[in-house]
Amino acid sequence: MNVFRIASRSFVAIAALCAALGAATLSSSAQVRQQMAIKVATDAANQFVTKIQGESCSDFAATMAQMKSGGGSGSSGMASKLKSNAEARTAFVNVVAAPLLNKMLDCGMLNGM
Repeated sequence: MNVFRIASRSFVAIAALCAALGAATLSSSAQVRQQMAIKVATDAANQFVTKIQGESCSDFAATMAQMKSGGGSGSSGMASKLKSNAEARTAFVNVVAAPLLNKMLDCGMLNGM
């Protein structure tokens, strides 16, 4: 009977170790996916900032109107990704917010300012 108990305990310990290793691997791959999502969001934000900084106020107004109407190429895909991933959204906003607001101020697009 002692041999059976020892074998049973060893099996339980091995099963627990395998489960822990599986969870660690899963969380590691989830972390990699999260890091990739943040990098994609940051790259998209940098491209957007570069685009708007090089535009005249009339081109910027047209870009904003196109975005508002949903006519941006691929923007809905990025928007849905940002809506579903708070960390990627934060990374995007941290890059875009100040340059976007500054461009809007420079082009007189904020009422009352």
